[in-house]
Amino acid sequence: MENSWIFYTSCRYNYLTVMSLEIHVNTRGDLRPNPGTDPIAAIFYRIHNDVPPTHPRASSVCGVILNRDQGQLECEAKSADGKTSFKYNQCSYVADVVVVSDERELYAKFLLLIAFWDPDIFTGYEIESVSWGYVIERGYALEMNLMKRLSRVPSAETVHVSEEEQRELLEMHDYSAGLKIPGRILLDIWRLMRHEIALTSYTFENVVYHILHRRVPNHSHRQLSRLWNKSYSRWIVLEYYLERVNGNFEILNQLDLIGRTAELAKLFGIQFYEVLSRGSQFRVESMMLRIAKPRNFVSVSPSIHQRAHMRAPEYLPLILEPNSRFYADPIIVLDFQSLYPSVIIAYNYCFSTCLGRIEHLGKDTDSFEFGASRLRVPPKMLKALLDKNLVTFSPCGVAFVKKRVREGVLPRMLSEILNTRLMVKKSMKLHKDNSILQRVLHSRQLGLKLIANVTYGYTAANFSGRMPCVEIGDSVVAKGRETLERAIKLVEGTERWGAKVVYGDTDSLFVLCPGRSKKDAFKIGEEIAEAVTKDNPPPVKLKLEKVYQPSILQTKKRYVGYMYESADQEKPIYEAKGIETVRRDGCPVVAKMLEKVLRILFETCDVSKVKQYVCRQFTKILEGRVNLQDFIFAKEFRGESGYKPGACVPALELMRKWKLTDPRREPRQGQRVPYVIINGPPLVPLIRLVRSPDELLSNEGLKINANYYISKAIIPPLNRCLLLIGADVHQWYSELPRKTLMLHNTGGAPAAKLLAPGDDERMHKKITISQYFSTTNCIVECGKQTHHGVCKECRQQPQRALIHVMTKVSKLERKLELTEQMCRSCCQRTFETACISLDCPVVFSLNRRAVEYKQAQYYRDLIEELF
Repeated sequence: MENSWIFYTSCRYNYLTVMSLEIHVNTRGDLRPNPGTDPIAAIFYRIHNDVPPTHPRASSVCGVILNRDQGQLECEAKSADGKTSFKYNQCSYVADVVVVSDERELYAKFLLLIAFWDPDIFTGYEIESVSWGYVIERGYALEMNLMKRLSRVPSAETVHVSEEEQRELLEMHDYSAGLKIPGRILLDIWRLMRHEIALTSYTFENVVYHILHRRVPNHSHRQLSRLWNKSYSRWIVLEYYLERVNGNFEILNQLDLIGRTAELAKLFGIQFYEVLSRGSQFRVESMMLRIAKPRNFVSVSPSIHQRAHMRAPEYLPLILEPNSRFYADPIIVLDFQSLYPSVIIAYNYCFSTCLGRIEHLGKDTDSFEFGASRLRVPPKMLKALLDKNLVTFSPCGVAFVKKRVREGVLPRMLSEILNTRLMVKKSMKLHKDNSILQRVLHSRQLGLKLIANVTYGYTAANFSGRMPCVEIGDSVVAKGRETLERAIKLVEGTERWGAKVVYGDTDSLFVLCPGRSKKDAFKIGEEIAEAVTKDNPPPVKLKLEKVYQPSILQTKKRYVGYMYESADQEKPIYEAKGIETVRRDGCPVVAKMLEKVLRILFETCDVSKVKQYVCRQFTKILEGRVNLQDFIFAKEFRGESGYKPGACVPALELMRKWKLTDPRREPRQGQRVPYVIINGPPLVPLIRLVRSPDELLSNEGLKINANYYISKAIIPPLNRCLLLIGADVHQWYSELPRKTLMLHNTGGAPAAKLLAPGDDERMHKKITISQYFSTTNCIVECGKQTHHGVCKECRQQPQRALIHVMTKVSKLERKLELTEQMCRSCCQRTFETACISLDCPVVFSLNRRAVEYKQAQYYRDLIEELF
């Protein structure tokens, strides 16, 4: 671009070294590791050095520093220079291993490693509790100030950040979680993922599954310590942590987080870490000042007092209330391309072109109010501009000079950003075969898009803005509103289209075409887009985005439908905005059921089939034939001080319960805490029925509260859609027969003869009253009632009863064996597969199969009675 102030290079940050760290700590019992008492048994690291292939240093190194004092290591050293360094090949990873005699020597080797590689970035998963944070805390217990030793500025006094400062950093999306080491960049991958991908759980296992598309096991600290202390199973622990430390790099590489952040830093003209820690205003200001300085403009720096006395915004974007109902006819969705940036460019709205409000102009006063500061416009200059028709007025009564007088800084910046983005996207099409260049260019065009979309917010941030100006913000919003209103009048005023606008939101239009086909809708949509674009000055442009058929409009910003992006597209795409299928404040069963109901409705338009599916699912929930994983809620924990006194919040209640046994088990601020609602006595407060999923799995007597989930969690979102077509799910549920599936003596044997010699009766203790009773139905499924397992009629046909009972036993054994095989294949070993990952559906399936398999002994005892 000619005279472009945006300068690009194809190179990336050279010689950037990244170090990922995980540690193993020998713990006692089920408590979390405590740096005050629990020593570090091993440090696992992975170092990536972004250097050319000809560089003398390696580009990637993976290794382990083992503490011999925390485990008897039976291995041979293979070194000629006296160092205890060798390759450990028992596990699937090959890593450099250094064995030390005690924990202090372990720290010495670790610091020597840091000094040799001198990494720019320290990273890890959950660096506060189990990675860098634990290493630093443990160093304090050993009377070592590791923060100074890790710093590139050893003379600087580095201390822990206070709790108040930590909260401020977290509010600013600080990705180091309060740890500050001068000269190093600390990245907590867990916090990075919270802003990269939308999940209900951000554990390492769940993130690896959704990003790398593979399952990894999760083991408790107690089990890892037990495996570490046995020579034949120590390789499991090594493989476990090497999987995690290498997985950290795979996640960063898959999302291109380092490369993308580096590109954005060069694009915005700010530091690498500021891309992550600073907000959008900082980015806009950095780019704006680069174009303002050559023009001899100085930015205003208003104080908090000046911002507080600035006028409040008076205009809001146009958001129409939709006509909420089910639409079988096609709905055209049209969207203005970058409406607010286009308005700023088209009408030359800027700090440097604004003359102020009409009510203040032409007066002999020295200055008048302008944003958070004051402005003076000489009356003679104003009269000369008006005489030559060089002034435009926004709908909110603010005057701006035209581009012929002065091109604004913001319009200039945005026009170059949008034009450069088009140039970058063209380059992406020309270099499709170069994957590295594609990632670089994609990062750049994404950064340009983001910065263009937040420029308006920079002018309208009246509460915490760095340079807010309500006159510019109101002008942009008012002009955008006027543009949308003119488009609506044009659509509804053209009879040949026969269209009606049923919803509008800021920069988009939903146009209904009654009685038209999908092909006709696309043709009309293209005509509307062309007509509206011609009615506005460039670069304001209306684009045809898609066509919905059929669809449901619930309320503002909540709609769902089958989407077509072109006239020749045969198979539609399900798309939802704002409803429970795309929200994370419920449980998965709500999203799954609602999406399935809507798909059935859209494809068949038959309410009876919807009712049949809903009633079938309700019956499964009542009978307990469901996956417990789908009934887990996950809400963010705001910190113990983030709630009012006496607040009844599930995450807070669980935290208080956990801290009674383990003070270090408190969830971190922003962490999603999973919980379920269980059955309980009548009139018991709901907060007392909250349990953690692992507690539900470990206690067979706890059952999910089926009535609560159906009536409070599932039915309301279903009704918000189905009541629009006259279907009431509440009525369907009230008419549904209540069924409860009870297993045969899974809670323990009802008679003493079923206890093996030496068994403790306390092992078979029943937790709930339902476990004292078995079903009264005949096991042979003849439909008759009996308290003896097999009714009299079936006992008279012993061979038939035997085949039926043996088939049941065989099915139970086969189901359990297949589920165990799935778990073993995930862990990639045939023993020590006690995985506790609540994000893996196999864990819940295995638990259910194990509970069901307890019926097998009861069936075998019945066979002995029959024969």
